[in-house]
Amino acid sequence: MDVIAKPRKWGNSMGVIIPKELVKTNKITLRDELVIHIEKRNAREKRALMKEGYKEMKEELAKVNKEWEKSDYEE
Repeated sequence: MDVIAKPRKWGNSMGVIIPKELVKTNKITLRDELVIHIEKRNAREKRALMKEGYKEMKEELAKVNKEWEKSDYEE
């Protein structure tokens, strides 16, 4: 489950609030150690756009290859 959160100042550090629903769902306690994947939101959006662009390029390349094959048979 992805959660979008804003860091908050906590002394000389930063902290992130874990939503109550996520705590309940994962049965998180104060004694648990958590592994948190950190990624800026705009980086995720860029990666999604690049992936989408790559798929479009791959489809276009497949079309071009088919046209080339077709032209080879016609000669």
